[in-house]
Amino acid sequence: MALTQRSRTVLTLYSSRDDVQCHRARLVLAAKGVVYDLVPVNVDSPPEDLLDLNPYNTVPTLVDRDLVLYDSRVIMEYLDERFPHPPLMPVDPVTRAQFRLALYRIEKDWYSLAEEIGTGVDRKPPGRAVKALEESIL
Repeated sequence: MALTQRSRTVLTLYSSRDDVQCHRARLVLAAKGVVYDLVPVNVDSPPEDLLDLNPYNTVPTLVDRDLVLYDSRVIMEYLDERFPHPPLMPVDPVTRAQFRLALYRIEKDWYSLAEEIGTGVDRKPPGRAVKALEESIL
């Protein structure tokens, strides 16, 4: 094998720069210390290989050998199981359920506010969304 060829065991993550779901996947990869190839994606013109891998043409998309995953929650759970140390989920079922509920709340309450802030007119985030997100986090 030539040194310039990539090993098929290396993970590949198709990710856009400003997408919250992509950030989730990258944060888990960083927390686990997993080495991966990052393929930056412009969502307005995704690369052709992404179109072949993912029927929804969405990011994040994770490729691990012959496995292709394209939902951030599925990707995060897979990475936590594939690379068990350090574990991201608590061990006991009650705490794990509480953790999942907290993630659900973040997804439902915070992501919509973050999206509203990110799409502010003239790059000025809407004040109401900023205030609501700050209060919710605090």
